[in-house]
Amino acid sequence: MKVTKKLLPLALFTGVMLFTSCSKDDELDGGTLERADATLTWSGDYAVDGCGFTLQIGEEYHKPVNESDIAASYKENFTTEVEVKFINYNRSVKTCQTNVNRNKIKILDIREKL
Repeated sequence: MKVTKKLLPLALFTGVMLFTSCSKDDELDGGTLERADATLTWSGDYAVDGCGFTLQIGEEYHKPVNESDIAASYKENFTTEVEVKFINYNRSVKTCQTNVNRNKIKILDIREKL
């Protein structure tokens, strides 16, 4: 019984460490963490032949994999200048039932530039 009482805290500590020891690299899923000033474009809902959101940084276009996480207020204007923090997967994805390829990203934080 005394051995069990001594091992219980150790077992709990080990369990907690296993669940919380994921590194940032695991969260990035092979991508790179980046920040940029960009233009967010809303082209309409998919249900009415729109193409959702596209993020333009310089001359490169990116397709967010988590568009549903972008606030609906960004749908009020066709384009919005933003500051964005994102994971760049550096992988091309086809978008909107076309042969147009865009770079795959995941937006972590987005704010309208003032």
